[in-house]
Amino acid sequence: MRQWISAGELSKKARVNAFGVDISENMIASARERYPDCTFTVGPCAPLGFENESMDVITVSCAFHHFENPRTFAGECMRVLKSHGKVFIAEPFYSPVVRCLANTLVFPFSNKGDVRVYSQKELRLFFESAGFTGFESYITDTVLFLSAEK
Repeated sequence: MRQWISAGELSKKARVNAFGVDISENMIASARERYPDCTFTVGPCAPLGFENESMDVITVSCAFHHFENPRTFAGECMRVLKSHGKVFIAEPFYSPVVRCLANTLVFPFSNKGDVRVYSQKELRLFFESAGFTGFESYITDTVLFLSAEK
């Protein structure tokens, strides 16, 4: 099994320019405190405030289910990634029954910003539709991991 590491943790071990974006000012403040050598910005996931073909890797850790326009985000990943760039997604994994209940009975009434959790197939389709290839994915007990290449 592969080991996934956040950009912030990677920046502690290697010379990388890591950037983080979150719509929550509190999350950005926490990230700045935890990873002072990284650059963090408060903002939406779409549009991303980066130049075309300016990034090698995009990671999304436990945030995709908050995105109101996941297809738009997948398109933004395609736009900002360099040729052969990769996107890595780590999302909560729920069984089909629990996912259905969460999406229909819990999230519509939640004030925590949860929009929808996706199946492995649904997640892949967002990125496939945007033109990504080279998919790899697996599920652990509670986490769905997906990667794709531009």
